[in-house]
Amino acid sequence: MEFGLDYSNTVFTISPRFFYHRVDDYIQGTPSNVVPAVMLVRMMNAANGSNNPDPLQFNNVDAELYGFDMDWAWSMSEHWSLSGIVNYVRGKRDDINDNLYRIAPPNTSVRLNYRSSQWTASVESVLYASQEDVSDTNGEKETAGYGLVNLNGTWQATDSLRLAAGVDNLFDKEYEDHLGGYNRASNPDIAKGARLPGYGINMFVRAEWEF
Repeated sequence: MEFGLDYSNTVFTISPRFFYHRVDDYIQGTPSNVVPAVMLVRMMNAANGSNNPDPLQFNNVDAELYGFDMDWAWSMSEHWSLSGIVNYVRGKRDDINDNLYRIAPPNTSVRLNYRSSQWTASVESVLYASQEDVSDTNGEKETAGYGLVNLNGTWQATDSLRLAAGVDNLFDKEYEDHLGGYNRASNPDIAKGARLPGYGINMFVRAEWEF
């Protein structure tokens, strides 16, 4: 089920959406019932003094997802505008009291835009809340909230040539993307089993030629 509204006039648009999804065969990792696989992990734990959990296998479970998303834009003048997106998703299993694996936390972005006949520029703030509704079955770890700042601009150099440049994560913020993976290899920088860090500062330049 989904319910949404769209409103717009000469300077402002907004499109909120509320949704509820019931899924009878959601694919989720669940404790394995393959006895040799379980015994192997437990034997390796005993031999190495490790504490790895029992293996999982893909199965179909009952689940529900509900939430809210919205995009909006405000034209403040001939050249200046604001725009943004808001997202919230809650994922739960119906067969047991647990959360779904890898569900993004609530997040929003706000972008200030400037546009002229030949060039554009924007500064964007991206904000993510902490995610505490994690899957116990999958041993999922919680993540903290964070905020990023991105810059980008374009210049229409000629009728055929367009140049673009930008900087993502301008302040080189250290963060962990909740949808990112976990480190599986031994190395001196990231502990084994720890979440992989998000991208650091990233700069790009792009040229587009139309003919």
